[in-house]
Amino acid sequence: MSLIAQNPLTTCQFWIYGNLAVYLAVFFTALYVNRNFNIVLVGLTYLVPLAPWGLALENADRFLIVSLQNSVFGIIELAIFAITVKTSDTPFDREHIVQLCGHVFPITLALIGLSYVARLTPVPVSPGELAAIMTIFLAGSVLRVVAVYQLGPLAFKFDIVFRESQAMKTDQLYGLVRHPSYAAMMLVVLAYAINAHHWTAGILGMMSAWFGFQFRIHHEEKALAGYFGEKYGEYQARTGMWFPKRFPGGRKAA
Repeated sequence: MSLIAQNPLTTCQFWIYGNLAVYLAVFFTALYVNRNFNIVLVGLTYLVPLAPWGLALENADRFLIVSLQNSVFGIIELAIFAITVKTSDTPFDREHIVQLCGHVFPITLALIGLSYVARLTPVPVSPGELAAIMTIFLAGSVLRVVAVYQLGPLAFKFDIVFRESQAMKTDQLYGLVRHPSYAAMMLVVLAYAINAHHWTAGILGMMSAWFGFQFRIHHEEKALAGYFGEKYGEYQARTGMWFPKRFPGGRKAA
């Protein structure tokens, strides 16, 4: 059954334009609070798929889901970066450009690309598919917020920099995996991929996002090992990158 089978197209348009308006309000508020290049970059990533053109009755289901995904998760990301990003974190040096190309671009390409594939898909969303999309998206969004909250505004950064008195986080979610916030974002990308309803686009989108995160992890862990020394090597040895090596209580993962 179509997600909006009981609702006229005008109702769908109302929600899509409403999501866009709310997102723009949050975007400009985030810029007012913390005028920073990284916030502009993050804001535009989730704004582009919110463009309201191309809506038709045939693609309204997935178009509306795209609108919800990008407005909700975009607002989460804007709030995170408005709170955590410092202007001094963005040096615009060679390393910053490398991270933009290797880390940011593949993830942005995945999010925007999967969003537009979904927007062009005329296949109605089945109840099972809708349940999977919403469950995975909610899980990824909540995990992302919890992971960033546990790490704290001092340690969470868009750029690979170290701030004064920064400590190494090794407990809570970070006691299970080294990068729970990236794992959370991969869940969000998976929800985007399911909504796209296209095997090739879904796999390519997931691979693009995974490459971006692996690129970031490689450089981030190299910097962390250099900053914290042996202590970080010991942490790497007892925790998994994406999946837990051990569960709470010391029990090994299967």
